[in-house]
Amino acid sequence: MNLNFIKKTTVDKKGIFDLIIVGAGPAGMTSAIYAARRKLNFCIVSLDVGGQMSWSLEVANYPGTTHCTGIELTKNFQKHLSEYKVNIKQEEVSKIFRKGNLINVQTKNNSYNAKTVIIGTGKTPKKLGVHGEEKLLGKGVNYCATCDAPAYKGKNVAVIGGGNSGLEAALYLAKYAKKVYIVELGKKLAGVPYLKEKVKKERKIQLANEAKTIEILGDKSVTGLKIQQAGKEKTLKVEGIFIEIGLITKADFIDVKKNKRGEIRIYRSTNNTDENLTSEKGIFAAGDVTDIPDKQIVIAAGEGAKALLAAVDYIHRWDKKFG
Repeated sequence: MNLNFIKKTTVDKKGIFDLIIVGAGPAGMTSAIYAARRKLNFCIVSLDVGGQMSWSLEVANYPGTTHCTGIELTKNFQKHLSEYKVNIKQEEVSKIFRKGNLINVQTKNNSYNAKTVIIGTGKTPKKLGVHGEEKLLGKGVNYCATCDAPAYKGKNVAVIGGGNSGLEAALYLAKYAKKVYIVELGKKLAGVPYLKEKVKKERKIQLANEAKTIEILGDKSVTGLKIQQAGKEKTLKVEGIFIEIGLITKADFIDVKKNKRGEIRIYRSTNNTDENLTSEKGIFAAGDVTDIPDKQIVIAAGEGAKALLAAVDYIHRWDKKFG
């Protein structure tokens, strides 16, 4: 989803922001709402809005919202944020590093300085790395069923991956598609029992287990999927492919301490006054990009609020020392 709903303002005369928020998922947008109410001079740097929240087929555990889709909840966040004038940079961050007393945030075309930064970039889909994937991205190759399923009404599609996200995607696609193949590398589906039961009952869904994806076929658009099953190659005639093989953390642009999964480690200060600290002074992180064990929308939003409050304290100390 795009960021056109946010009104743009100008940077301060010194060219230094109090805060830069990287990412516009639930963590980033919550941080932005709190920052706007604190009247900070800040901006968001993000290519899109919603993040993983916008991919969710169903959200039934967010307080105050009994049932909605991820896209609907994202729009609610947008509506709230649109009440404030927020400086938005619709760019992808390439590097973040300390520059003297400031934090420098670099994108492909620009460089921004801030007293502090909150990273809330979440995770991004893993890629298959097979021939045709990059070439046909947006031309039949997809990573978000909730976003793109309606475009495949009456067509044959394939979902690669038999975990929870793959099963959810297949069930959602079955509402629109003529036929849905689930291509799973293992012998059995890996999702939770209730999703597996729903998949078994859905007549439009056909399982291709112990199947390795070899190539995505097509010139100007997807025409098929070549797989290897039982030692033999076969082609599934599909017009859409949805890749659901997991997520990777979006934090390769910064050198801070991370765990083995690439998630940013966050800490509490020794005096327990600051939360969501990274190993680099002045840089905070929130949400699924961090090493918090549970990845939930409501948790990401709460972490975004915590990170912002810690950043405010840091900004006050910065102003006293360097302002």
